[in-house]
Amino acid sequence: MRLPITILLAEDNPGDVFLIRRALEKHGLDATLRIVDEGQAAIRYLDQVDADPNIAAPDAALLDLNLPRASGSRILARIRQSTRCKAIPTIIVTSSDSPLDRDSATQLGATAYFQKPGDLTGFMELGQVVRKALEQAAAHTAGL
Repeated sequence: MRLPITILLAEDNPGDVFLIRRALEKHGLDATLRIVDEGQAAIRYLDQVDADPNIAAPDAALLDLNLPRASGSRILARIRQSTRCKAIPTIIVTSSDSPLDRDSATQLGATAYFQKPGDLTGFMELGQVVRKALEQAAAHTAGL
């Protein structure tokens, strides 16, 4: 896995953005976060990445499901249709414990589903989930 990595982070809660950044740091992930706080901005960014090869594609995406203007599920569907981003690890990071949300994310091709815990220690485990997803993607790419 090459470092630093770029992660598209679609999250509208500044507190959760802070915790996500800390979780990545705790697990040694040198990441540049491309933060968008509403879904349409994420979709526009993906459109730009597909249209312009000079714009670096993200190495991974972390998506909240409940975003203004376009849901995390809609962003995930757009990622999987992307010419340049379709294979990136994409992790749903949400407070939803709905089996329907989890099933939908899986059907749309989410790499992992991380339910935001109510405590700091639990939230820090997100860093390990991201690290594992990136390592699996790197191993898959190396095996091609």
